Amino acid sequence: MSEAAPALTSGGVPAFARPLVDQITAAEVYVGWNLTSGEWLRLDAMVKRSGVDMLARHAVTLAARQQVSSARYFLRAWQSLPPAPTAGTVPAAPTAGPQNVIPLARGQGRSRVAQSADYLAEALAAMEAQQ
Repeated sequence: MSEAAPALTSGGVPAFARPLVDQITAAEVYVGWNLTSGEWLRLDAMVKRSGVDMLARHAVTLAARQQVSSARYFLRAWQSLPPAPTAGTVPAAPTAGPQNVIPLARGQGRSRVAQSADYLAEALAAMEAQQ
């Protein structure tokens, strides 16, 4: 037995999708929302699984990379998103970065070009001393 298509509001968007549409539109991503009944049902399941905020952020990220004209484009990308985290989940802390990188001390008011020239001069002097 198939589920009934969601009732559309006057704007052609089901009530469950209105917060998602509003967040994406507020981020100045303007796409068409002319989805089929089956696509609205899939979107409803995605909203329930991942949440409006995650879907909206992902859509805005995708739209920043390329021109998107239809919300249909987002459906495939949203399928691979994970479920929303359980309430109260603490985000993982970022790592300190690679341990094999030695940070260079900033010069005292000197430009990078001047610092590079000094490094090169020292290297050349060391090479000449070896010869």
